[in-house]
Amino acid sequence: MINRLQPAVLSITLTLLGAASVANAANESCTTVSSAAVPTIIELYTSEGCNSCPPADQWLSQTVAQTRGAKDKNVIPLAFHVDYWDYIGWKDAFAQPAFSQRQTTLARSGGASGVYTPQVFVNGKDDRSWTRGGGSASAVPSSAKFSLASQWQADGLLLSGKLVDANPALRLRYAVTENGLVTAVKAGENKGETLKHDAVVRAHGTLTADASGAFTTTVRVPREVRRGSSLLHVIAEDARGNPVAAATLACVM
Repeated sequence: MINRLQPAVLSITLTLLGAASVANAANESCTTVSSAAVPTIIELYTSEGCNSCPPADQWLSQTVAQTRGAKDKNVIPLAFHVDYWDYIGWKDAFAQPAFSQRQTTLARSGGASGVYTPQVFVNGKDDRSWTRGGGSASAVPSSAKFSLASQWQADGLLLSGKLVDANPALRLRYAVTENGLVTAVKAGENKGETLKHDAVVRAHGTLTADASGAFTTTVRVPREVRRGSSLLHVIAEDARGNPVAAATLACVM
């Protein structure tokens, strides 16, 4: 697989749930600033076509349940569905080629022996401890600070923010995630199974801050993504991929 993504050193995660209309939400906005401690960033690479993936999906759902409602998030979970299982007979509707490419990038830089599913990266490093209930790291003080604002508009989610004492080496990425997804699989290795997913990444891309540290973009969210109770997680990482700051927005968007 060819890597077409640059290494990410500042990541933004959006979690959007519920079913509010764009028109009604257009004038609603949310703001926050980064917290004093940095949460653990968990990335699960999974597929509905993989019969060994459901236990990992369930483990990630348990992680989501443990953090739901918490004011300060100590874990940010992301489930990237990969597309290289689609050939076996079941096309995963949540999979994107770019997610498979990102997995390859992390495998190269995160100490993995290769690409496989289910595969978990914790703070950018290959980590198999989830099978023993692991997948977390000790909280560390934030070494960066930023503000963030989001607002729904007719053409998508407008994101804006600013890094304090902006480091030009920092870059940004965002991921829109959705909880509570259910699929009745009708082919492939999981034929006949009903699979439940949380923290599913539905859109992912990069952002760029200017010389002052300010950034803004409009995120194109798939129409079928449900909105309502939503969270906006922002994670800043250094050049080695280590998280250095994070923030969580908890408001209706």
